[in-house]
Amino acid sequence: MRKMSFKAGTVVWAAAAAAVLAADRLVKAWIMGNCTPGEIFGELPFVSDFIYVKNTGAAFSLLSGNTGILSAVSVLFCIAAVVFWIMKKPEHGLLRGAVAMLFAGALGNAIDRIAYGFVVDFISIKWFDFPVFNIADIAIVLGAAAAVIYVFFFDKTDSQKEKPDE
Repeated sequence: MRKMSFKAGTVVWAAAAAAVLAADRLVKAWIMGNCTPGEIFGELPFVSDFIYVKNTGAAFSLLSGNTGILSAVSVLFCIAAVVFWIMKKPEHGLLRGAVAMLFAGALGNAIDRIAYGFVVDFISIKWFDFPVFNIADIAIVLGAAAAVIYVFFFDKTDSQKEKPDE
């Protein structure tokens, strides 16, 4: 299998991040334009309700009401992700995907916090008690999971390949 160049990989993952960000923004814009907070506007039977929730906190509503701090953290994280990409030039597809999804999710929620003072959440799982979430949150969770998998299963292998034989 041929290895993708760093530049080509950057384009692919930038496009994936842009697609996730666009989906997040479009769905949230539609919800804000067509629904009222607390309104259930759809469902997947036995799976989830779609309900418009204004979340002023982070995951699990932590730090509710601290929009300024959460906005700053989100923006700083996005800057750190770009700096990491430029400085480290990740080659492994899983790490590239992790950074791209983390970036897209953090940026999607940062835009909400800065523009509206809250994050638009709308996916509510029916079969267990879990906080309402959004597309950006899904990207963050998938990115974090990919990063953990990379660190535990691939990072050591990649760093061992770079070591000269002793």
